[in-house]
Amino acid sequence: MSTVITKSTIPSNLNQPAAAHRVRVQESVSKDSMATSPAGGAGEASFEKSEGASTDSSQRHFITHDHDGFHLNYAARQSHLPHRREIQMRSRRFSDHLREEGVARALFGWMRNNMFLSILVIVAVVTSFFNTPQWSYVDWHIIAIMFELMAVLCAFERYGVLQWFSMKILSRAHNERSLSIAMSLVALGLGMFATNDVTILTIIPLVLMMKKRTSTPMYLQMTLVTICANLGSCLTPFGNPHNLYIYTHFNITLAEFMRWSVPLFLTSLVLIFVTLAFVPKKPIEISKDDIPQLVMKKRIIPFAFLALVVFINLRINDWRADVICAVIALVVTMLFDPRVLFHINWNLIFTLFFIFIGIQNIAHMSFLQTALTALVSSPIATYISALLMSQVITNVPVTVLLANFINHGSAAALFFGADIGGLGTPIASLANLITISLANKQYPEESKPFLRQFLALNFIALAILGTLFGVLQYVGLV
Repeated sequence: MSTVITKSTIPSNLNQPAAAHRVRVQESVSKDSMATSPAGGAGEASFEKSEGASTDSSQRHFITHDHDGFHLNYAARQSHLPHRREIQMRSRRFSDHLREEGVARALFGWMRNNMFLSILVIVAVVTSFFNTPQWSYVDWHIIAIMFELMAVLCAFERYGVLQWFSMKILSRAHNERSLSIAMSLVALGLGMFATNDVTILTIIPLVLMMKKRTSTPMYLQMTLVTICANLGSCLTPFGNPHNLYIYTHFNITLAEFMRWSVPLFLTSLVLIFVTLAFVPKKPIEISKDDIPQLVMKKRIIPFAFLALVVFINLRINDWRADVICAVIALVVTMLFDPRVLFHINWNLIFTLFFIFIGIQNIAHMSFLQTALTALVSSPIATYISALLMSQVITNVPVTVLLANFINHGSAAALFFGADIGGLGTPIASLANLITISLANKQYPEESKPFLRQFLALNFIALAILGTLFGVLQYVGLV
Protein backbone atom coordinates (compact mmCIF):
# COMPACT_ATOMS: atom_id res chain seq x y z
CA MET A 1 0.00 0.00 0.00
CA SER A 2 1.47 3.30 -1.03
CA THR A 3 1.84 6.19 1.37
CA VAL A 4 1.67 9.85 0.46
CA ILE A 5 3.76 12.01 2.78
CA THR A 6 3.85 15.77 2.63
CA LYS A 7 7.30 16.97 3.66
CA SER A 8 6.35 20.17 5.38
CA THR A 9 9.33 20.41 7.65
CA ILE A 10 11.82 17.59 7.26
CA PRO A 11 15.38 18.63 8.08
CA SER A 12 18.27 16.67 6.68
CA ASN A 13 18.94 14.95 9.99
CA LEU A 14 15.74 13.64 11.56
CA ASN A 15 17.68 12.14 14.44
CA GLN A 16 18.44 15.46 16.12
CA PRO A 17 17.50 14.96 19.78
CA ALA A 18 16.70 18.65 20.27
CA ALA A 19 13.36 18.40 18.49
CA ALA A 20 10.72 15.88 17.55
CA HIS A 21 10.15 16.40 13.82
CA ARG A 22 6.67 15.96 12.42
CA VAL A 23 5.54 14.62 9.08
CA ARG A 24 1.90 14.91 8.00
CA VAL A 25 0.56 11.49 7.04
CA GLN A 26 -2.38 11.71 4.64
CA GLU A 27 -3.21 8.01 4.51
CA SER A 28 -3.05 5.25 7.11
CA VAL A 29 0.34 3.59 7.10
CA SER A 30 0.71 -0.15 6.73
CA LYS A 31 3.55 -2.10 8.26
CA ASP A 32 5.08 -2.88 4.89
CA SER A 33 5.07 0.71 3.73
CA MET A 34 6.62 1.79 7.01
CA ALA A 35 9.46 -0.65 6.49
CA THR A 36 10.18 0.63 2.97
CA SER A 37 9.48 4.32 3.50
CA PRO A 38 12.24 6.73 2.41
CA ALA A 39 12.14 8.18 5.90
CA GLY A 40 12.76 4.74 7.38
CA GLY A 41 16.05 5.89 8.83
CA ALA A 42 14.37 8.47 11.00
CA GLY A 43 14.58 6.70 14.31
CA GLU A 44 13.27 9.65 16.28
CA ALA A 45 10.81 11.05 13.73
CA SER A 46 7.20 11.34 14.84
CA PHE A 47 4.13 11.36 12.63
CA GLU A 48 0.74 12.97 13.11
CA LYS A 49 -2.53 12.04 11.43
CA SER A 50 -4.05 14.68 9.26
CA GLU A 51 -7.60 15.60 10.03
CA GLY A 52 -10.04 13.13 8.57
CA ALA A 53 -7.38 10.52 7.83
CA SER A 54 -8.42 6.91 8.10
CA THR A 55 -7.19 4.85 11.03
CA ASP A 56 -5.49 1.55 10.28
CA SER A 57 -4.99 -1.23 12.80
CA SER A 58 -1.27 -1.08 12.15
CA GLN A 59 -1.05 2.64 12.95
CA ARG A 60 1.41 3.23 15.80
CA HIS A 61 0.91 5.69 18.59
CA PHE A 62 3.57 6.81 20.98
CA ILE A 63 4.73 9.58 23.26
CA THR A 64 7.74 11.68 22.41
CA HIS A 65 9.25 14.92 23.61
CA ASP A 66 10.95 17.94 22.14
CA HIS A 67 12.98 20.81 23.52
CA ASP A 68 9.83 22.67 24.55
CA GLY A 69 8.51 19.86 26.70
CA PHE A 70 6.51 16.65 26.40
CA HIS A 71 3.62 16.05 24.01
CA LEU A 72 1.35 13.20 23.09
CA ASN A 73 1.85 12.39 19.41
CA TYR A 74 -0.44 9.91 17.72
CA ALA A 75 1.10 8.42 14.68
CA ALA A 76 3.20 5.91 12.94
CA ARG A 77 6.69 5.41 14.36
CA GLN A 78 9.44 4.48 11.93
CA SER A 79 11.25 1.83 13.98
CA HIS A 80 12.87 -0.30 11.31
CA LEU A 81 16.26 1.38 11.32
CA PRO A 82 18.95 -1.34 11.40
CA HIS A 83 20.59 -1.45 14.82
CA ARG A 84 24.15 -1.24 13.44
CA ARG A 85 23.22 1.82 11.38
CA GLU A 86 21.60 3.46 14.41
CA ILE A 87 24.74 2.91 16.47
CA GLN A 88 26.84 4.41 13.67
CA MET A 89 24.56 7.45 13.44
CA ARG A 90 24.66 8.01 17.20
CA SER A 91 28.45 7.67 17.21
CA ARG A 92 28.76 10.11 14.32
CA ARG A 93 26.54 12.67 16.08
CA PHE A 94 28.61 12.31 19.24
CA SER A 95 31.92 12.82 17.40
CA ASP A 96 30.47 15.80 15.48
CA HIS A 97 29.34 17.32 18.76
CA LEU A 98 32.83 16.93 20.24
CA ARG A 99 34.42 18.57 17.20
CA GLU A 100 31.97 21.49 17.25
CA GLU A 101 31.99 22.12 20.99
CA GLY A 102 35.43 20.91 21.99
CA VAL A 103 36.07 18.23 24.60
CA ALA A 104 36.27 20.62 27.58
CA ARG A 105 33.09 22.50 26.68
CA ALA A 106 31.20 19.28 25.91
CA LEU A 107 32.29 17.79 29.25
CA PHE A 108 31.21 20.93 31.12
CA GLY A 109 27.84 20.81 29.36
CA TRP A 110 27.36 17.17 30.33
CA MET A 111 28.25 17.93 33.96
CA ARG A 112 25.80 20.82 34.04
CA ASN A 113 23.01 18.60 32.66
CA ASN A 114 23.90 15.75 35.03
CA MET A 115 24.80 17.72 38.13
CA PHE A 116 23.94 15.06 40.74
CA LEU A 117 25.85 12.30 38.95
CA SER A 118 28.79 14.68 38.36
CA ILE A 119 29.00 15.47 42.09
CA LEU A 120 28.97 11.75 42.91
CA VAL A 121 31.79 11.07 40.43
CA ILE A 122 33.87 13.88 41.97
CA VAL A 123 33.17 12.59 45.50
CA ALA A 124 34.15 9.04 44.47
CA VAL A 125 37.40 10.25 42.89
CA VAL A 126 38.39 12.59 45.76
CA THR A 127 37.61 10.08 48.52
CA SER A 128 39.64 7.43 46.68
CA PHE A 129 42.77 9.42 47.63
CA PHE A 130 41.97 8.79 51.32
CA ASN A 131 40.78 5.19 50.98
CA THR A 132 41.51 2.62 48.31
CA PRO A 133 38.15 1.58 46.82
CA GLN A 134 37.30 -2.11 46.49
CA TRP A 135 35.01 -3.81 43.98
CA SER A 136 33.26 -5.34 46.99
CA TYR A 137 31.97 -1.86 47.90
CA VAL A 138 29.54 -2.09 44.99
CA ASP A 139 26.35 -4.04 45.68
CA TRP A 140 26.22 -5.88 42.37
CA HIS A 141 22.95 -7.52 43.38
CA ILE A 142 21.31 -4.07 43.40
CA ILE A 143 22.99 -3.10 40.12
CA ALA A 144 21.76 -6.30 38.43
CA ILE A 145 18.20 -5.87 39.66
CA MET A 146 18.11 -2.20 38.62
CA PHE A 147 19.37 -3.09 35.12
CA GLU A 148 16.68 -5.75 34.72
CA LEU A 149 13.98 -3.47 36.15
CA MET A 150 15.01 -0.52 33.95
CA ALA A 151 14.87 -2.78 30.86
CA VAL A 152 11.30 -3.82 31.68
CA LEU A 153 10.11 -0.31 32.48
CA CYS A 154 11.83 1.20 29.45
CA ALA A 155 10.15 -1.36 27.17
CA PHE A 156 6.75 -0.71 28.75
CA GLU A 157 7.25 3.02 28.29
CA ARG A 158 8.29 2.59 24.63
CA TYR A 159 5.18 0.52 23.93
CA GLY A 160 2.93 3.04 25.70
CA VAL A 161 1.88 0.68 28.53
CA LEU A 162 2.52 3.13 31.39
CA GLN A 163 1.10 6.11 29.47
CA TRP A 164 -1.96 4.13 28.34
CA PHE A 165 -2.63 2.95 31.90
CA SER A 166 -2.23 6.47 33.33
CA MET A 167 -4.35 8.26 30.73
CA LYS A 168 -7.05 5.59 30.89
CA ILE A 169 -7.59 6.52 34.54
CA LEU A 170 -7.01 10.28 34.21
CA SER A 171 -9.51 10.57 31.33
CA ARG A 172 -12.34 9.67 33.70
CA ALA A 173 -11.84 12.88 35.70
CA HIS A 174 -14.29 15.73 35.14
CA ASN A 175 -13.04 18.36 37.57
CA GLU A 176 -9.84 19.48 39.28
CA ARG A 177 -10.47 17.45 42.43
CA SER A 178 -11.27 14.17 40.65
CA LEU A 179 -8.25 14.74 38.39
CA SER A 180 -6.03 15.26 41.43
CA ILE A 181 -7.41 12.09 43.05
CA ALA A 182 -6.83 10.11 39.85
CA MET A 183 -3.27 11.43 39.48
CA SER A 184 -2.49 10.64 43.12
CA LEU A 185 -3.82 7.09 42.85
CA VAL A 186 -1.88 6.45 39.64
CA ALA A 187 1.31 7.82 41.23
CA LEU A 188 0.80 5.67 44.32
CA GLY A 189 0.16 2.58 42.20
CA LEU A 190 3.06 3.06 39.80
CA GLY A 191 5.38 4.05 42.65
CA MET A 192 4.92 0.62 44.24
CA PHE A 193 6.22 -1.27 41.22
CA ALA A 194 7.76 1.14 38.69
CA THR A 195 10.03 3.05 41.15
CA ASN A 196 9.38 6.65 42.13
CA ASP A 197 11.71 8.07 39.46
CA VAL A 198 10.01 6.24 36.57
CA THR A 199 6.61 7.24 37.99
CA ILE A 200 7.61 10.90 37.86
CA LEU A 201 8.96 10.58 34.32
CA THR A 202 5.67 8.95 33.26
CA ILE A 203 3.05 11.15 34.94
CA ILE A 204 4.59 14.64 35.18
CA PRO A 205 4.79 14.99 31.35
CA LEU A 206 1.07 14.12 31.22
CA VAL A 207 0.35 16.74 33.89
CA LEU A 208 2.32 19.34 31.92
CA MET A 209 0.40 18.42 28.77
CA MET A 210 -2.91 18.90 30.60
CA LYS A 211 -1.68 22.21 32.03
CA LYS A 212 -1.03 23.45 28.51
CA ARG A 213 -4.45 22.32 27.22
CA THR A 214 -6.58 23.43 30.18
CA SER A 215 -4.67 26.59 31.23
CA THR A 216 -4.78 25.32 34.83
CA PRO A 217 -1.63 26.01 36.93
CA MET A 218 -1.35 22.34 38.09
CA TYR A 219 1.15 23.28 40.82
CA LEU A 220 -0.81 21.28 43.38
CA GLN A 221 -1.17 18.28 41.08
CA MET A 222 2.56 18.14 40.27
CA THR A 223 3.42 18.39 43.96
CA LEU A 224 0.90 15.72 44.97
CA VAL A 225 2.14 13.37 42.23
CA THR A 226 5.71 13.73 43.52
CA ILE A 227 4.70 13.16 47.16
CA CYS A 228 2.57 10.16 46.15
CA ALA A 229 5.38 8.69 44.05
CA ASN A 230 7.76 8.96 47.02
CA LEU A 231 5.29 7.58 49.55
CA GLY A 232 3.84 4.93 47.22
CA SER A 233 7.33 3.61 46.53
CA CYS A 234 7.80 2.91 50.24
CA LEU A 235 5.37 -0.02 50.14
CA THR A 236 7.55 -2.48 48.20
CA PRO A 237 11.26 -3.37 48.34
CA PHE A 238 11.76 -2.42 44.66
CA GLY A 239 9.77 0.84 44.90
CA ASN A 240 12.99 2.82 45.26
CA PRO A 241 16.74 2.12 45.40
CA HIS A 242 17.18 2.68 49.15
CA ASN A 243 14.37 0.24 50.00
CA LEU A 244 16.03 -2.33 47.78
CA TYR A 245 19.37 -1.72 49.48
CA ILE A 246 17.92 -2.10 53.00
CA TYR A 247 16.00 -5.22 51.93
CA THR A 248 19.08 -6.97 50.53
CA HIS A 249 21.76 -5.58 52.87
CA PHE A 250 20.01 -6.79 56.04
CA ASN A 251 18.48 -9.92 54.45
CA ILE A 252 14.99 -8.87 55.45
CA THR A 253 12.04 -11.14 54.68
CA LEU A 254 9.16 -9.78 52.63
CA ALA A 255 6.75 -10.26 55.55
CA GLU A 256 8.99 -8.23 57.87
CA PHE A 257 9.39 -5.50 55.28
CA MET A 258 5.62 -5.26 54.83
CA ARG A 259 5.18 -4.90 58.60
CA TRP A 260 7.20 -1.71 58.32
CA SER A 261 5.87 -0.36 55.05
CA VAL A 262 2.11 -0.96 55.35
CA PRO A 263 1.60 1.38 58.38
CA LEU A 264 3.60 4.15 56.66
CA PHE A 265 1.70 3.65 53.39
CA LEU A 266 -1.75 3.67 55.04
CA THR A 267 -0.92 6.75 57.11
CA SER A 268 0.35 8.50 53.99
CA LEU A 269 -2.85 7.55 52.17
CA VAL A 270 -4.98 9.20 54.87
CA LEU A 271 -2.84 12.35 54.77
CA ILE A 272 -3.08 12.54 50.97
CA PHE A 273 -6.87 12.16 50.89
CA VAL A 274 -7.30 14.81 53.60
CA THR A 275 -5.23 17.16 51.39
CA LEU A 276 -7.29 16.23 48.30
CA ALA A 277 -10.51 17.22 50.11
CA PHE A 278 -9.39 20.87 49.90
CA VAL A 279 -8.90 20.80 46.11
CA PRO A 280 -11.69 22.81 44.39
CA LYS A 281 -14.09 21.13 41.96
CA LYS A 282 -13.23 23.37 39.03
CA PRO A 283 -14.47 21.73 35.79
CA ILE A 284 -11.80 20.22 33.56
CA GLU A 285 -12.49 18.44 30.28
CA ILE A 286 -10.08 15.72 29.12
CA SER A 287 -10.62 14.37 25.63
CA LYS A 288 -10.77 10.60 25.06
CA ASP A 289 -8.52 11.23 22.05
CA ASP A 290 -5.70 12.00 24.47
CA ILE A 291 -5.46 8.31 25.40
CA PRO A 292 -2.48 6.81 23.52
CA GLN A 293 -2.75 3.36 21.98
CA LEU A 294 -0.47 0.46 22.78
CA VAL A 295 2.16 -0.28 20.14
CA MET A 296 4.02 -3.48 19.29
CA LYS A 297 1.73 -5.45 21.60
CA LYS A 298 3.42 -8.77 20.88
CA ARG A 299 6.68 -7.44 22.32
CA ILE A 300 4.99 -6.68 25.64
CA ILE A 301 4.75 -10.42 26.45
CA PRO A 302 8.50 -11.24 26.62
CA PHE A 303 9.14 -8.15 28.75
CA ALA A 304 6.28 -9.16 31.05
CA PHE A 305 8.15 -12.47 31.42
CA LEU A 306 11.28 -10.45 32.21
CA ALA A 307 9.37 -8.72 35.03
CA LEU A 308 8.94 -12.19 36.57
CA VAL A 309 12.72 -12.70 36.28
CA VAL A 310 13.24 -9.45 38.23
CA PHE A 311 10.95 -10.72 41.01
CA ILE A 312 12.84 -14.04 41.17
CA ASN A 313 16.20 -12.26 41.32
CA LEU A 314 14.86 -10.04 44.11
CA ARG A 315 14.16 -13.13 46.23
CA ILE A 316 17.55 -14.82 45.56
CA ASN A 317 20.55 -12.84 46.79
CA ASP A 318 23.30 -14.87 45.14
CA TRP A 319 25.88 -13.75 42.57
CA ARG A 320 25.12 -16.69 40.29
CA ALA A 321 21.43 -15.75 40.22
CA ASP A 322 22.43 -12.13 39.50
CA VAL A 323 24.53 -13.18 36.51
CA ILE A 324 21.90 -15.57 35.11
CA CYS A 325 19.04 -13.06 35.48
CA ALA A 326 21.10 -10.19 34.03
CA VAL A 327 22.06 -12.37 31.03
CA ILE A 328 18.40 -13.34 30.53
CA ALA A 329 17.45 -9.64 30.59
CA LEU A 330 20.16 -8.82 28.05
CA VAL A 331 19.20 -11.73 25.74
CA VAL A 332 15.48 -10.91 25.84
CA THR A 333 16.22 -7.26 25.10
CA MET A 334 18.60 -8.04 22.23
CA LEU A 335 16.21 -10.55 20.67
CA PHE A 336 12.97 -8.55 20.88
CA ASP A 337 13.93 -4.86 21.01
CA PRO A 338 17.63 -3.89 21.16
CA ARG A 339 16.69 -0.20 21.09
CA VAL A 340 15.59 -0.57 24.71
CA LEU A 341 19.30 -0.56 25.60
CA PHE A 342 19.61 2.97 24.16
CA HIS A 343 16.75 4.25 26.30
CA ILE A 344 17.49 2.58 29.64
CA ASN A 345 18.06 5.10 32.42
CA TRP A 346 21.82 4.45 32.57
CA ASN A 347 22.23 7.62 34.63
CA LEU A 348 20.41 5.98 37.54
CA ILE A 349 22.54 2.82 37.31
CA PHE A 350 25.79 4.82 37.20
CA THR A 351 24.48 7.02 40.02
CA LEU A 352 24.08 3.94 42.21
CA PHE A 353 27.55 2.69 41.22
CA PHE A 354 29.27 5.94 42.24
CA ILE A 355 27.16 6.20 45.39
CA PHE A 356 28.50 2.80 46.46
CA ILE A 357 32.12 3.79 45.71
CA GLY A 358 32.03 7.30 47.20
CA ILE A 359 29.93 6.53 50.27
CA GLN A 360 31.80 3.34 51.12
CA ASN A 361 35.07 5.24 50.83
CA ILE A 362 33.74 7.74 53.38
CA ALA A 363 32.46 4.96 55.64
CA HIS A 364 35.94 3.35 55.70
CA MET A 365 37.77 6.53 56.70
CA SER A 366 38.89 5.94 60.28
CA PHE A 367 38.73 9.63 61.29
CA LEU A 368 35.00 9.74 60.37
CA GLN A 369 33.89 6.38 61.74
CA THR A 370 33.61 7.56 65.36
CA ALA A 371 31.36 10.49 64.46
CA LEU A 372 29.19 8.39 62.16
CA THR A 373 28.83 5.66 64.78
CA ALA A 374 27.57 8.26 67.27
CA LEU A 375 24.84 9.32 64.82
CA VAL A 376 23.29 5.85 64.90
CA SER A 377 23.84 4.88 68.54
CA SER A 378 20.16 3.89 68.93
CA PRO A 379 17.15 3.27 66.64
CA ILE A 380 15.69 6.73 67.35
CA ALA A 381 19.09 8.33 66.67
CA THR A 382 19.29 6.40 63.40
CA TYR A 383 15.80 7.58 62.46
CA ILE A 384 16.53 11.26 63.17
CA SER A 385 19.93 11.14 61.44
CA ALA A 386 18.50 9.53 58.30
CA LEU A 387 15.57 11.98 58.23
CA LEU A 388 17.71 15.12 58.60
CA MET A 389 20.69 14.02 56.51
CA SER A 390 18.35 13.15 53.60
CA GLN A 391 17.40 16.83 53.37
CA VAL A 392 20.92 17.80 52.32
CA ILE A 393 22.52 14.78 50.59
CA THR A 394 19.52 12.75 49.29
CA ASN A 395 18.08 9.65 50.94
CA VAL A 396 19.85 7.00 48.79
CA PRO A 397 23.46 7.87 49.76
CA VAL A 398 22.34 8.44 53.35
CA THR A 399 20.94 4.89 53.46
CA VAL A 400 24.13 3.37 52.01
CA LEU A 401 26.30 5.36 54.44
CA LEU A 402 24.40 4.70 57.69
CA ALA A 403 23.78 1.02 56.90
CA ASN A 404 27.51 0.40 57.54
CA PHE A 405 27.16 1.35 61.21
CA ILE A 406 23.89 -0.28 62.30
CA ASN A 407 22.66 -3.81 62.83
CA HIS A 408 19.38 -5.49 61.93
CA GLY A 409 17.69 -4.00 65.02
CA SER A 410 17.96 -0.46 63.62
CA ALA A 411 17.08 -1.35 60.01
CA ALA A 412 13.43 -0.34 60.51
CA ALA A 413 14.52 3.05 61.85
CA LEU A 414 16.72 3.56 58.78
CA PHE A 415 13.80 2.57 56.52
CA PHE A 416 11.41 5.09 58.09
CA GLY A 417 14.02 7.84 58.22
CA ALA A 418 15.05 7.44 54.57
CA ASP A 419 11.53 7.05 53.15
CA ILE A 420 9.98 9.93 55.08
CA GLY A 421 13.19 11.89 54.55
CA GLY A 422 12.44 11.85 50.80
CA LEU A 423 9.93 14.60 51.55
CA GLY A 424 11.08 18.15 52.20
CA THR A 425 13.81 19.84 50.18
CA PRO A 426 14.21 19.49 46.39
CA ILE A 427 17.32 17.34 46.89
CA ALA A 428 15.77 15.04 49.50
CA SER A 429 15.05 12.54 46.71
CA LEU A 430 15.86 12.17 43.03
CA ALA A 431 12.12 12.21 42.26
CA ASN A 432 11.88 15.75 43.68
CA LEU A 433 14.75 16.91 41.47
CA ILE A 434 13.18 15.36 38.36
CA THR A 435 9.81 17.03 38.95
CA ILE A 436 11.30 20.47 39.49
CA SER A 437 13.61 20.05 36.49
CA LEU A 438 10.77 19.05 34.13
CA ALA A 439 8.48 21.84 35.34
CA ASN A 440 11.17 24.53 35.16
CA LYS A 441 12.26 23.42 31.70
CA GLN A 442 8.80 23.87 30.21
CA TYR A 443 7.54 26.78 32.33
CA PRO A 444 10.60 28.68 33.63
CA GLU A 445 8.55 31.83 34.25
CA GLU A 446 6.41 29.93 36.80
CA SER A 447 9.28 28.30 38.69
CA LYS A 448 9.01 30.49 41.82
CA PRO A 449 5.26 30.03 42.57
CA PHE A 450 5.55 26.31 41.85
CA LEU A 451 8.60 25.94 44.11
CA ARG A 452 6.83 27.79 46.94
CA GLN A 453 3.85 25.42 46.82
CA PHE A 454 6.10 22.40 46.35
CA LEU A 455 8.18 23.24 49.43
CA ALA A 456 5.15 24.16 51.54
CA LEU A 457 3.30 20.88 50.98
CA ASN A 458 6.46 18.77 51.23
CA PHE A 459 7.53 20.28 54.55
CA ILE A 460 3.99 19.96 55.96
CA ALA A 461 3.95 16.26 55.03
CA LEU A 462 7.50 15.86 56.39
CA ALA A 463 6.55 17.49 59.71
CA ILE A 464 3.40 15.40 60.18
CA LEU A 465 4.79 12.01 59.15
CA GLY A 466 8.23 12.70 60.63
CA THR A 467 6.81 13.61 64.04
CA LEU A 468 4.25 10.77 64.11
CA PHE A 469 6.69 7.99 63.22
CA GLY A 470 9.39 9.57 65.38
CA VAL A 471 7.07 9.17 68.39
CA LEU A 472 6.21 5.62 67.33
CA GLN A 473 9.92 4.85 67.01
CA TYR A 474 10.62 6.31 70.44
CA VAL A 475 7.93 4.22 72.18
CA GLY A 476 8.91 1.14 70.17
CA LEU A 477 5.65 0.59 68.28
CA VAL A 478 7.35 0.46 64.85
